[in-house]
Amino acid sequence: MRIQNKKILIEITNRIIKISLIFSIIVSLLLTWNFIQLKSVAPIENNRVEKLIKKLNENPADIELKQEIRSVDLMARKAFFTSQWHFHIGAYFLMVSIILLLISYTINRSLSVHYLPTSDSNPKTDYWVIKSNERFWLLLTTGIIIVSATVLTFLSDQEYADFKNPTNILVNNKSENIEKNLSEKTIAKNNTDNKNTEDTIATNTTQNSDQEKEKDFPDDKLILKNHPSFRGPFGLGISYATKIPTEWDAASGKNICWKVTVPLPGLNSPVIWDNFIFISGAKSNKRAVYCYDRLSGKLIWSKPVENITGSPTTSPKVTDDTGYSASTLTVDGKRVFAIFSNGDIICFNFNGERLWAKNLGVPSNHYGHSSSLLFYQNKLIIQYDNSKSRNLIALSTHTGDIKWNTTRPGKISWSSPIIVKNNGRTEIIVNNEPFVASYDPSSGKELWKIDCLSGEIGASPAYSNGIVFAANAYAKLTAIKIGLNPTILWENNDYLPDVSSPVAYNGLLFITSSSGEIAAYNISDGNLLWNHEFDNVFYASPMVADGKIYLIDRNGIMHIMKADKKFELISEPKINEKSDCTPAFTDGKIYIRGQKNLYCIGSK
Repeated sequence: MRIQNKKILIEITNRIIKISLIFSIIVSLLLTWNFIQLKSVAPIENNRVEKLIKKLNENPADIELKQEIRSVDLMARKAFFTSQWHFHIGAYFLMVSIILLLISYTINRSLSVHYLPTSDSNPKTDYWVIKSNERFWLLLTTGIIIVSATVLTFLSDQEYADFKNPTNILVNNKSENIEKNLSEKTIAKNNTDNKNTEDTIATNTTQNSDQEKEKDFPDDKLILKNHPSFRGPFGLGISYATKIPTEWDAASGKNICWKVTVPLPGLNSPVIWDNFIFISGAKSNKRAVYCYDRLSGKLIWSKPVENITGSPTTSPKVTDDTGYSASTLTVDGKRVFAIFSNGDIICFNFNGERLWAKNLGVPSNHYGHSSSLLFYQNKLIIQYDNSKSRNLIALSTHTGDIKWNTTRPGKISWSSPIIVKNNGRTEIIVNNEPFVASYDPSSGKELWKIDCLSGEIGASPAYSNGIVFAANAYAKLTAIKIGLNPTILWENNDYLPDVSSPVAYNGLLFITSSSGEIAAYNISDGNLLWNHEFDNVFYASPMVADGKIYLIDRNGIMHIMKADKKFELISEPKINEKSDCTPAFTDGKIYIRGQKNLYCIGSK
């Protein structure tokens, strides 16, 4: 009777083995097919939108073509995210089926050896020998299929996004760790290997460690007086400049104080300190930082970004919508800092002297690096995300030495950090799927995080009156009341941004959607106050200046509205060239970077 029970158990495990084998093969084949599909729908490989945009340039008034572009782009992104989700679920199913297969096979083999007759003349013995051979070849074949699917799953996971939070950070094809690239040993090697006289300045600055202890950074009053970062002071989208013009025309020259052609292309926005305005530009084999006189437009200096130890010989692959110089610079009153798509980061003083430079490792992602720089006191803040690691880094503004480096959970982001001051506590707020998170600028320690985002995050967070706002297309808009115990106040999914970041001001939140709309919400309860649809899409972020919203579309038309509870369009002046860059402001002036030129607009 006991042997009979064992035989029944053998038969059950045989069936489980067969079912697990068949299921594993099916899942493996589906994963392989999904990998092929994922390669075809990856955003960087999808050229249909680019072709439609070129067609739209020939006929910009074609409303149906505009809608088709939006629909195609939306479908491509949804297909991409769906394929990634399939990989995630499929990998778990495959893992479970393999575990079940191995357990069943082990039990079956043990029972077959110990409880079945072993005489060579017994037909049952021949039967089980034959079955054992069959199982061997079947398992071998299945194993090859499963291993192949697993490898493809791993490759897809590494190319597009991690499904886990790795602790070992790989940043280039040499698998160098970011900590190694940022270590003091690397900095010392940079200083000794590079005989360029400009690098000697960086060596001299590192010799005096006491300089780091000095209060060599601007106070908040100076920061608010200038436009030192992407979206203005602290990256919040609010300028404190006044008497900003609302009428101009590039074709006639009306209110165009000056216009200069920028030698190299770039999608970074202008930053301003006193009478200096800074931007950068780059191609695949050339990078530079430019300093202009803010009043006259005269080029004060132009410095190449080269001879940096660790810089790759070949630039990474980027899309046209990102380019090689998408990250906006930051300026702290004495120094200007720039970062590029290949991981090069560099610091100049206002005389154009190179103070320090290094390479952080090539960021591996499928669009290109675009997160803009910020500074806090004597620390340069870098959101350095790629498909293999999510890092928030603080470097010394004086020497480039690492102050702290925090590895963040979640997936890659293309957004930029902001700095908020709430109830006496300063926080760095960053977005990346699925978290909105806060970090201590002094130590890099995580203060809190909220799980509320999904998709590819391009929009930066907004802040006002103790509330942080985070939003992304294909996700939702979330308002978070911050403090010791952050809580979600309200959520909405009506108007969501793709690239453009929201701005909060005077009890209102202004947000642009991926389809060319702008909406205003009450920040306390999420009540929709108004919305308005424009003909063109926005990549630049809305800025609030002088009580008005300045929002430039991709065709270079500036839409100026009252920052109020009711929609009121003031004017729609234009620069007659495309622009994806957020404008910068000083008293009486607005600075716009177009596709080719930098403009100063104001009363002559």
